[in-house]
Amino acid sequence: MAPKVGFVGLGNIGSPMCRRLLEKNHAVLVYDANPKAVSRLGDTPAEPVEDLEALASSADVVLLSLPDSDVVEEVVLGSGGLAGSLSSGAVLIDTSSSRPSSTRAIAKKLAETGIDMLDAPVSGGVLRAEKGELSVMVGGKKEVFERCYGIFRAFGDQIFYVGDHGAGHLVKSLNNLLSATTLASAAEAVILADKAGVAPETLLEVLNAGNGRSYSTEVKFPRYVLNRAFDDGFALDLMVKDLKIALETAVEMGHPMFSGSAVAQLWQAAAAGGYGAEGHTSIFAFLQNLLEDVDRRG
Repeated sequence: MAPKVGFVGLGNIGSPMCRRLLEKNHAVLVYDANPKAVSRLGDTPAEPVEDLEALASSADVVLLSLPDSDVVEEVVLGSGGLAGSLSSGAVLIDTSSSRPSSTRAIAKKLAETGIDMLDAPVSGGVLRAEKGELSVMVGGKKEVFERCYGIFRAFGDQIFYVGDHGAGHLVKSLNNLLSATTLASAAEAVILADKAGVAPETLLEVLNAGNGRSYSTEVKFPRYVLNRAFDDGFALDLMVKDLKIALETAVEMGHPMFSGSAVAQLWQAAAAGGYGAEGHTSIFAFLQNLLEDVDRRG
């Protein structure tokens, strides 16, 4: 018998993930602190519940798609949270972008009552979530990962087992560190080329035919940047959060991150400059405005 699934957090990524589970005929209980988020699934067989305890007491596997580790800790371990009502043998899967150290602490606490945990953050954005084509990076016990593989297949087409608890969250943060690096570097290159009289479209055509190509130049620029829509569905503040996770983990390990630290400072400056709530591809607009100001002052 397929496990009954509980889903907590029905935001930009969580909602399409939940829909994919339903399309694959999973029975899904849903909860979100925002009732409007739950109502958006009103056209599906998802079963809303009134609180976290009701969801935990009925589900075999619970998935979380939440903003950060602090919210995850509160939802799982806080008063009225999931931990008090999950049954021994249940599995908690955190698909959020969380701190590896927090994940390990939660997993250890849950294990005391026979509950397993997997950290399984996802990558790919809203469009790939809607298609069920997310990349999933899973940390935890391998036998638990294998038992939950069918759930991951509902919303992911590339599923990786990457190691013990916290490894999934670390890999996700490093993936976004590289993504942030290529996007910011490509933005600087396009801005300079444009200033020199080379059309952005021309530069990108050349880059995508050579070694300078990346997901940023091949997908993000034509889809979100050149049209100045910046509506990529992943807020710049969330990218900053992921960069912070990567760098904080490096500090905990005593491991220097030279270029990573510089990239993170750039993105933090964009957030401080008022771009945090916009799509992360608006890093281009931040850099363009900043460099234009430098040119004027020069």
